[in-house]
Amino acid sequence: MAAARTEWRQQPPNLDPDKLIFIDETSTKTNMTRLHGRAPRGKRLVGAVPFGHWKTSTLIAGLRHDGMGAWRVR
Repeated sequence: MAAARTEWRQQPPNLDPDKLIFIDETSTKTNMTRLHGRAPRGKRLVGAVPFGHWKTSTLIAGLRHDGMGAWRVR
């Protein structure tokens, strides 16, 4: 069994690059706000934060040898 694995690793892979797609997923949320900030000494830091409508946007991308495709999921 070990000899078969070694032989398999030494052979070049028989993969067609036209059929390979590498998939990645990333997302962002509207409630990801800063918890700390800077303001002049003695002044209050004021910042805008969305309230009550927490949303998530997800992006799924597929990378091929000839370009990239992306899909947005709701």
